[in-house]
Amino acid sequence: MTENTQTKAVFLYPRRLAEYVFAPDHPFKPERISRVYDLCRQKGLFSHPSVRVEEVLEPEEGVLERFHTPQYIEMLRRANGGNNLDAAMLSHGIGTMENPVFAGIYDFSVLSATASLRAARLLAGGTLCAFNPGGGFHHAHADRASGFCYINDVVIALEELKRSGKRVAYLDIDAHHGDGVQEAFYQDPEVLTVSLHESGKTLFPWGGFAGERGKGAGFGYNINVPLEPSTDDEVFLLLFSRIALDALTLFDPDVVVGQFGTDTFSTDPLTHLRMTNNGYIEAVAGLHERFPRILALGGGGYNLDNVVRGWTLLWAELAGLKLEEGYGGAMGGVFLGDASIVDSDLRDMRLFTSGPPKESLMEKAEALISEYEKLVRPVLSK
Repeated sequence: MTENTQTKAVFLYPRRLAEYVFAPDHPFKPERISRVYDLCRQKGLFSHPSVRVEEVLEPEEGVLERFHTPQYIEMLRRANGGNNLDAAMLSHGIGTMENPVFAGIYDFSVLSATASLRAARLLAGGTLCAFNPGGGFHHAHADRASGFCYINDVVIALEELKRSGKRVAYLDIDAHHGDGVQEAFYQDPEVLTVSLHESGKTLFPWGGFAGERGKGAGFGYNINVPLEPSTDDEVFLLLFSRIALDALTLFDPDVVVGQFGTDTFSTDPLTHLRMTNNGYIEAVAGLHERFPRILALGGGGYNLDNVVRGWTLLWAELAGLKLEEGYGGAMGGVFLGDASIVDSDLRDMRLFTSGPPKESLMEKAEALISEYEKLVRPVLSK
């Protein structure tokens, strides 16, 4: 299909995903999808003629088969009723505390993947930006669930863009390393994967170290930037600019697929970083300025308010829309010593790590940059 040239950005809305519950006490809350939609609508971010909402109501037949094994897909189908768990499912990661069996597990999975596949087709057809808040499940493997992820919609979207003839790169700024995506493209020089995440020394999935740079023809096309605990916006943005943006610029993709989880924020209950949504959205804005074609996917984030505010800021940036600054946020910014915060009704108070811990973080960041420039940049510069 050829996308209407007047449409700059499309918000994919798989409404039904928000109705599912992994488990009553599970950290992942699908209601985030409807909540971010509601806040974007409240802020008037769907009313501009250059943007539109596309509801995704029905799953596409065969979407999971694009990446996942028949045996694994059959396990998801069998678990769909929500009450039949067996040893075979457990061997595929289904039925653990992280990835419990719940009613509609297969339906949820296939609709999420359908929305990301549709987003990829929109980008292939001419749309500049698309956002699926119901995607970004970057931990799932071809035959195994992992880390709250039952399917890997990210790989499915990347493969669709490759199939359409686009040169594609993947950027992941979720606090957790995107190991499932890395595994899928580890030997593939046609897809550049860049992940900035909390170090595997302190956070699941316990990998994503700087030395994991790809294999064979894919060496140099897999870049990991592990962040130390207490990394703040300043350290993150330094690494983002000097490594991620530099690598993407050298690779020069037609489309950047981004996983934009919000669990890097200081108030996230599962991670150990000290970022705010200021550094997050400044990184996205810098990316968007250089690469106008972005397929954005959701991801992690276990403080629901963080997720909703962060993704509303993300959608406004992708859509090129200005948010109105609220009185309360503006006053809060002044009282907290930072009157420069724009759109501050959605922005966090800025936080900074200081003293010897900050000096250590900066030293480690410079070491990562030096290592990248010595070992990886020459490969990308060829």
